[in-house]
Amino acid sequence: MPFSGLFGLDGPVRALRRALAEDRLAGAYLFVGPTGVGKGALAMAFAEAATCTSPVRDPFDACGGCESCLRAARRRQPEIEWIEPAGDQMQIWQFWDRDGKPPGVLQHTLPYTPAIGRKRVYVIDRADTLNEAAANSLLKVLEETPPYALFVLLSPSPARMLPTILSRTQVVRLVASPVESLAAYLVEAHGVEPVRARRCAALAEGLTGRALWLAKDAAAEEEIGRVVDLSREMCLATPLRALQMGERMRQMAGNLRSLAGASAAPAAAAAEAPQAEGRERVSRRQLGALVDGMAAVFRDLLALRLAGRDAAILNVDRRDALADIAATRAPEYWMGRLDDLLSARRRIDQNASVPLLTDWLAVRIATGR
Repeated sequence: MPFSGLFGLDGPVRALRRALAEDRLAGAYLFVGPTGVGKGALAMAFAEAATCTSPVRDPFDACGGCESCLRAARRRQPEIEWIEPAGDQMQIWQFWDRDGKPPGVLQHTLPYTPAIGRKRVYVIDRADTLNEAAANSLLKVLEETPPYALFVLLSPSPARMLPTILSRTQVVRLVASPVESLAAYLVEAHGVEPVRARRCAALAEGLTGRALWLAKDAAAEEEIGRVVDLSREMCLATPLRALQMGERMRQMAGNLRSLAGASAAPAAAAAEAPQAEGRERVSRRQLGALVDGMAAVFRDLLALRLAGRDAAILNVDRRDALADIAATRAPEYWMGRLDDLLSARRRIDQNASVPLLTDWLAVRIATGR
């Protein structure tokens, strides 16, 4: 994908285009931003433009027609290497040969100048997972990067990178887009129905890749409906049923796939320290997706309580049912429960016990205490 096909990354694209046009690329870049913001898409557009042999100059972009671009469009440009962690960590054998392992990418390509494009580009996904040996070996390369090589490291945050590697990269920060702008983009560029576009953009918190995933996955709409129904049920639950609702939360979270994102595959989920009672198994990513979805419902409830049935809400298809529930409590109650959900979301990331956290949240929602 060329730079022109990206959305919401105007600042980073402008900086990279300027560096390409003036032929003053750094040897290594670090793209940082939350998962789903578009780091991978920007890295591929950057790689395509850097390897293109006949680039467009004003503004700088890949031509789309040279051999390098044609191969890149099919993800078959051998001089653009995409390197992902082997399991939970990036291992040294992925870069350099080790007995019993596949050939190391850098050992077998870095010594050679490119033959198809203008650069050799190495995109290192989740660079924050580099183990010590891999990080030290990469550091030596970054200290003396060949002029024909370009390294692009991707990480959620610069704080997760070793300071020595961070000091040898040029940091490019990616941020989320305004929800309304992203929703309009989904409608205009991808034909998403406006109501669904607004909901996907809001649930994705302005992250373009995440919003596209939700909009294109038919199962996501069904999962959103189940989250709304669970939230309604919890609001109407008696104190005696509160702990049962905590169990329901864990069960539902364990069944979320689309809202938890493509990366919540079984292997990744297992690596996120699942907590369970009996046979329940739920990853923190899945529970986080459930709590995020519930927070969107409670924001709707608060808006309906404050502004009435004409309030702007995400779950417009459930407006009447949510309005009836919103009218049963004071605005302070809905504000308090929204605070509880946001607190629970932080505690998920802080490694709190999943059973204890969900039981506490269910009791808070059911009783307000």
